[in-house]
Amino acid sequence: MRRLIILTLALMLVSLTSCGDFRDITVNSATIDAISPYGFRGLDVDLAVEIDNPASQLKLSDMEAVVKHSGKVLGTVTVAPFVLKGRTVQTYDMRASMTLDEKVSLLDLLMSLDSNFLDNCYIDVTVKGQLRVGVSKTITKNDIPLKKLINYADKNK
Repeated sequence: MRRLIILTLALMLVSLTSCGDFRDITVNSATIDAISPYGFRGLDVDLAVEIDNPASQLKLSDMEAVVKHSGKVLGTVTVAPFVLKGRTVQTYDMRASMTLDEKVSLLDLLMSLDSNFLDNCYIDVTVKGQLRVGVSKTITKNDIPLKKLINYADKNK
């Protein structure tokens, strides 16, 4: 029993450390293929995202981002699970869905759009990553400036 536990721990450590650094995963480009509203409270967005993954294969699931503007929650964005293939540069077709918060209407959102809108937009992101061997970890990043992400994507075009 003791050997099994030690072997399992060793396998987990080897799989997490020998397959590249997950911090090196980069998004090279992102394009919006289609936007379609559903009801009065949501949008479906079809995306094509090019990702450079020098690490091993990773299954991404439970992906959710809360979008905030000046401390007020605007809505929640979810992305369907997908497998990020290892050691590749590949374009992934993804579908993201945004559901507006109960206190925000589509009209409120459209009226608040101006040139400084992105200056006060932040997102809280939660993603669960799972290696091929079954080891998983949930990563949460809070208060990421949305303008920084968009500027980063523009630089990579």
